[in-house]
Amino acid sequence: MQHICDLLGSGKKAFFELSGNDRFLHAFWLLGPFFLLIERTPGDLYISIVALTFLIRSLKMRDGAWLKFFWVKSVFIFWGICLLSAVMSPNPSYAIGEAFIWIRFPLFAMATAFWLGADKRLLLLMFFSTASAILLMCGILAAELAIEGFKSRLSWPYDDLVPGNYLAKVGLPVVVFSTTLFLSLKGAKSILSGGFCVLVIGMTMMTGERINFLIALCAALLAVFVWEASWIKRFSYMILVSVIPISVLVIFPSVFDRFLVSFLDQLPLYKGSPYYDAMAPAWLIFEQFPTLGIGAGNFRYLCADLIQPGLGYPCHNHPHNFYLQILSETGSLGLILAVIFIVSIIVKCFGARTKNRHALYSVAWVIPFALFWPIRSSADFFGQWNNLFVWSALALALAVAHSKSKNV
Repeated sequence: MQHICDLLGSGKKAFFELSGNDRFLHAFWLLGPFFLLIERTPGDLYISIVALTFLIRSLKMRDGAWLKFFWVKSVFIFWGICLLSAVMSPNPSYAIGEAFIWIRFPLFAMATAFWLGADKRLLLLMFFSTASAILLMCGILAAELAIEGFKSRLSWPYDDLVPGNYLAKVGLPVVVFSTTLFLSLKGAKSILSGGFCVLVIGMTMMTGERINFLIALCAALLAVFVWEASWIKRFSYMILVSVIPISVLVIFPSVFDRFLVSFLDQLPLYKGSPYYDAMAPAWLIFEQFPTLGIGAGNFRYLCADLIQPGLGYPCHNHPHNFYLQILSETGSLGLILAVIFIVSIIVKCFGARTKNRHALYSVAWVIPFALFWPIRSSADFFGQWNNLFVWSALALALAVAHSKSKNV
């Protein structure tokens, strides 16, 4: 509790050192995890306002120092190819709009890394705000279970099946950081940190979202292996985080079927499995448009026209894999540049680990690594819901990577 009081006291001091306008903007930024709890439109407005304000501020102050970093340059180069692909696409009117507004998400991460989260005391305050919002989400989902009973998928507080997406992605930085605190602290503090991770991972499982559950679980386990050298502690944590998932699998046969039996049956290993059939059209479209693809977001509109009905492949809104979607919608050139910007973000975050022996810095790279793991199903790369959650997590990881340990 003393650590939390110290964190809040330090953050409060940093907050009141700001000017009036900056104080308002930082308060707005710190409330972000709660805006994302409302619905996608308020969350998008929040992200967009922060991104646009950062651009205006940079122009007004003639501050372009943030443009010198390779990961920033690579994001803008990829965005340029997305715009070019959109202009050249069979359906340019829609693709241009999708490609143009996508940049608001990386800009939000840049605003966090180079401005709003530049003071490490305020950055830690954002971690606390995120953890508070995650606990609120867990409470909301517990209420849904209590009122409506056990269901295969949870949807509160949204009218959509995405609460696990919120927990696993918005909450990923605090889950990963709390994992290292569990290993570093002792007594009640360690138990509190470990309990937080188990609660979030367990509640993510209860939402019925398998991939998001695996993202949270595997990221936490990877953080253990990165931070902790003792194999005894590593296996102790593995047992701890396994208690709730195993208990749920034993108590609820429908969860066992969904997370194991059905999951293994649906792996994209052969023609006829749901995910193989969902992903295959992306490759077939790429073969027709190998260089620049069909334009951002156009998979949902053009798939049925480009895939022969006799092949038996369904056309979904997206092919359920980031890299295959990028390949089909921006071509080989877009995929190469996307891989470069993704790797550059991971490398930047990993660089913090090599320079600072601190829990926060040592595991920051785990966040982008987990979010962009290529061999998994994923949501729409250019979609609103997914990007709101993914880039809020990436923003904190990049802010950590650009901060210095002496101020934490």
